[in-house]
Amino acid sequence: MYTEQLSAHRIDVANIYLDPNNPRFWTGAAHNPVPDKRIVMPAVQKRTRDEIDNHNHGIDSLYNSILYNGFLLLDRIVVRELEGVPGKFVVVEGNRRFQSLSRLRQDIAEGRSFDAEIPPEQLERLVAQTNEIEVLVYQGKSGEDISWILQGIRHINGVRDWEPAQRAKLIADQIDRLGQSMSATGQQFGLSAVAVGRLYRPYKALAQMAADEDYGRKARNDYFSLFETVLRTSSLKDWLGWSDNTRSFSNVENCKRFYSWITPDEEQGNGRRIHDPRQIKDVAYLVENQHWSLLSQLDSFELTIDQARNAATANVPKPKDWRKAMAAATAMLGELPQSAMSDDPEEFLCALDAMLEVLIERKRMVEVALAPA
Repeated sequence: MYTEQLSAHRIDVANIYLDPNNPRFWTGAAHNPVPDKRIVMPAVQKRTRDEIDNHNHGIDSLYNSILYNGFLLLDRIVVRELEGVPGKFVVVEGNRRFQSLSRLRQDIAEGRSFDAEIPPEQLERLVAQTNEIEVLVYQGKSGEDISWILQGIRHINGVRDWEPAQRAKLIADQIDRLGQSMSATGQQFGLSAVAVGRLYRPYKALAQMAADEDYGRKARNDYFSLFETVLRTSSLKDWLGWSDNTRSFSNVENCKRFYSWITPDEEQGNGRRIHDPRQIKDVAYLVENQHWSLLSQLDSFELTIDQARNAATANVPKPKDWRKAMAAATAMLGELPQSAMSDDPEEFLCALDAMLEVLIERKRMVEVALAPA
């Protein structure tokens, strides 16, 4: 499908720019996409370089590969021409490779010392050979977010699997913007329709928060895992009013309450009541058992979520370990002296019959549970 929209060209590296909207940058704070005309700005490019370098993203291994092997044809990146900036191109697949090449070229130009086994003429030749590089230029629809699509095809089901939030963003774009079905979207990226649904629903829940007038500015892409866990918890889905038809929550009051728990509170030193998906189970327990007073104390920072859960379960008897209980009963019965039976054999027999009735009933229950459906 996309092969016909790609053609090979040699382009001056000075006319190629890193992509500040790269999918790898998406999982943190939500940022508005950088428009094409601003991509060429030095400040935007510096921020993009810093983002790649500071988080490494596997740059060192790519850097060393180019240093020792050169920028091979199989390393070709994919670019598209920037709208409104003719002759300038942005990387849509290969941000890390191009940054590795650019950093290496700069290090060579600044006279950085490399391994003594690499002769200076080899470094000079590498620079000369990469003043222009062969790239694949995407010439498809200008409105299509080809960066997400190509990287999704390359990574979504591969060895460098994306984070769930990144996969969700990609599949949601195909469903919402292109009107594809979950099944067709899954086939495109090697996912089942069920897996697509599990990604799509939390993405829509997060998008709903991003659109909220009170909490939208606090929404972060890395809250995805919290919503993912919520939508796997039936009590919280009901409490928040999730609808598969609208793909949204309908209980606005409870939604805002939940948003307040997962976002920083400025008055509390930017503390967050809930920051780990594992804590969602504690919230679910409190909701299921209607511990509204404890949840109110969570609201006011009087209790942490751990403290609220502990308070809720403080007086709840813990289930006995049946193995230990049965072993103790068997041992106790076996240790009874013969004199206990001879003192009042009729009463002893009645007690055994009562125990036997319990054993027969428990045995029957287990056999029913084990019987094939």
